[in-house]
Amino acid sequence: MSIINSVMSIINSVKLVALRAAIIIVLPAFAHADEVPERADIPSEYKWDLSDMYADTAAWESDKALVATLIPTIEAYKGRLSEGGDTLLAALKQSEVVTTVVGNLYVYAGLKSFEDTRISENAARFSEAQTLYSQYQQAASFFSVELLAIPEEQLEEMVASTPGLEIYSHYLSEELRMRPYTLSEGEEKLLAMASDPLDKFGSVFSAIDNADLTFGTILDEEGNEIELTKSRYGALLHSQNRGVREAAWKGLFSAYQGLNHTLAANYEGHVKAKVFESRARGFETRLDAATYSNAIPKAVYLNLIEAVRNGTEPLQRFLELRRKALGVEQLEVWDMYAPMVEPTIDNVSFDEAKNIVADALTPLGQDYLDVYWKGFDEGWVDAFNNRGKRGGAYSWGTYTSKPYLSMNFEGTLSDVSTLAHEYGHSIHSYLTRNTQPYVYGSYRTFIAEIASMTNEAILMQKMLKEAKTPGERAYLLSSYLDEFRGGFYRQASFADFEMQAHAKVEAGEALTADVLNSIYADVFSAYYGDAVHTDKLNDIEWSRIPHFLRGDNFYVYQYSTSFVAATALAKQILEEGEPARERFLTMLKSGSNDYPIELLKKAGIDMTTAQPVVDTVAVFADYVDQLEQALRDMER
Repeated sequence: MSIINSVMSIINSVKLVALRAAIIIVLPAFAHADEVPERADIPSEYKWDLSDMYADTAAWESDKALVATLIPTIEAYKGRLSEGGDTLLAALKQSEVVTTVVGNLYVYAGLKSFEDTRISENAARFSEAQTLYSQYQQAASFFSVELLAIPEEQLEEMVASTPGLEIYSHYLSEELRMRPYTLSEGEEKLLAMASDPLDKFGSVFSAIDNADLTFGTILDEEGNEIELTKSRYGALLHSQNRGVREAAWKGLFSAYQGLNHTLAANYEGHVKAKVFESRARGFETRLDAATYSNAIPKAVYLNLIEAVRNGTEPLQRFLELRRKALGVEQLEVWDMYAPMVEPTIDNVSFDEAKNIVADALTPLGQDYLDVYWKGFDEGWVDAFNNRGKRGGAYSWGTYTSKPYLSMNFEGTLSDVSTLAHEYGHSIHSYLTRNTQPYVYGSYRTFIAEIASMTNEAILMQKMLKEAKTPGERAYLLSSYLDEFRGGFYRQASFADFEMQAHAKVEAGEALTADVLNSIYADVFSAYYGDAVHTDKLNDIEWSRIPHFLRGDNFYVYQYSTSFVAATALAKQILEEGEPARERFLTMLKSGSNDYPIELLKKAGIDMTTAQPVVDTVAVFADYVDQLEQALRDMER
């Protein structure tokens, strides 16, 4: 991970969950059921406390001014890295000083912007922070070039003879891996200068998706007219009223369809930018660049797609069970999240959810639970939705900040699971940053989702074990299978789509709306087969997936691989106890002090073969068998 990318890992480390459909709308007492509250109307105990980063805007502006004086201190080392170990160590230390400030400016501005995307001043500061980061990139563009120009023997001698430099050994090894793909100083500086404009496609989508798009109103189950929002959409898809589900689905998708060509042009620009960056560095494809840069064998990606495509039978069998349970002639897209049985868990208060998750995570040990409760005491969590708030759920922070997390809690089983998921990210960040030095104080995306999904798997195992009736067991199984489908099959299909879209551009073809819609339709058919009747409107779903516009694209496959690893790790922890727990916690504390594949091997999982993916398909199939039995037991 290069000295430039060390801060980039912080900037890009915001984790957005895929669709986490709610089951029933349960708003807190201070909100009305037919409207989304303003942020000021939400009690402070349910909002994060960002004052730990910056007490006010003036403090942020002060650090912004400070960066202008700090950037020249990096440039002062230009042409000097080979002077000796002391000089190299000083340059690394100074880079940490600068990136700490830049990272804090960026993340704080982002978090404030996400609170309410309608506030233009916050959006402006976020844009300013992006510009500052670009300026830092330009100033530090010489670093990798000079470092790689140092002969390997000389670099080894510098490390061996300089106290304090040995800490950076793995970092330097990672840097040397990039030797074949590092350009001249002038070329690196040019790419750094271009990074800000080339990364704007995600910002364009975010502005459209979070601030400009509206979805109108629909009638709820009681016939009341309510505003359709992204946060309510998932809940409405779980309505027992098929007409409400259809209206919500068509209302949301129609809004994106109206911008189909605009969103296609924006996505094509994003893909072309990433292909350009990868080719400029000498990679054959963007997929090669994404996997190599993250030290992941390309075979991991390809094995995943192949194994999942060959393992869709259990998925389609699960959806057939849903069709039968709903009593419909054919399953429509808007039926895919409909409850198969009566909910046995809903109307959960946020405080109840906190205790449910804490009780489930007991196998991870008291120290883990102490950190969990510490987060609520210190204001890590932004719990409820408000007007203008960024959708989804995520965890984000810097080496020196709290590991903040945001969600839109509405009292459902899915929300309880999301709390466990996002806390997995935040505790992972906390353990890493309180164990590792700054250089290893972040972690690769490939590892990131494992902590969160392991929490979910452990939570579900406990709840299944304590289920008192076949109906409760069926409800938990169907709900977890939906999470499983979303985190494993759905994300693999997204990765499949993303790979095909980039291949089109790399072959010199255009990504028009029709082309993208066609790719998505073909992928959807390959995974879901005849189990779901697909409305033509479903072809545009790619256009509403924010993950595709991330700066580090080819990201979503890591949700699937993480689900694979988490399924195995949760099983080990619950069956082996202390030895497996210690391996897991050691991985969480390791940050980026080793390659992600190696960290997973130390935790007990080998992802270099397709077997773990095949095993995960088998686990899904077993859960489908259990659900089928539970549904039969309910009929007796």
